[in-house]
Amino acid sequence: MKTKYEIFIDAVSYAMEDHSYNVIWYYDFDEQDIVPVIEDNGCYPKDGHRVLRIEPLPSRVLFRIMEDFANSLPEGQEKEKLLMSLRYRKPFSSFKQTLVYTSQRENWFAFKEKQMQEIIEEWMSDEGIVYKDEVFNCNGPSVFEYHLD
Repeated sequence: MKTKYEIFIDAVSYAMEDHSYNVIWYYDFDEQDIVPVIEDNGCYPKDGHRVLRIEPLPSRVLFRIMEDFANSLPEGQEKEKLLMSLRYRKPFSSFKQTLVYTSQRENWFAFKEKQMQEIIEEWMSDEGIVYKDEVFNCNGPSVFEYHLD
């Protein structure tokens, strides 16, 4: 069973990787939960709750994680196939499709999870997010009181 901290890391990772045009992700410190704001269906944080927007990572950061993984593999066909997939027109989907035909799928997920945890912990430090006694808290300048206006 995952800890609250691990669940937080997974959820923030998902939010940072989401580049949907109509979804904005927030961490709600009052609810201690990730909240997607989707204007089309009325999903919002509760009025007056303290929130922090979770920005999606730039594509170049996510691309670099894929590239670093491929470069970390021993010389051989799998490494070459994954590196080649990153040169295609749609490198993200090409990489994902190529993984299916390698023995590296589980290694990729472990690598990406570790990289994302490092990125998120750096983000937490930059934002002043503290995890203590099973509670996330932040009084940084990016935290604001959400109001539906």
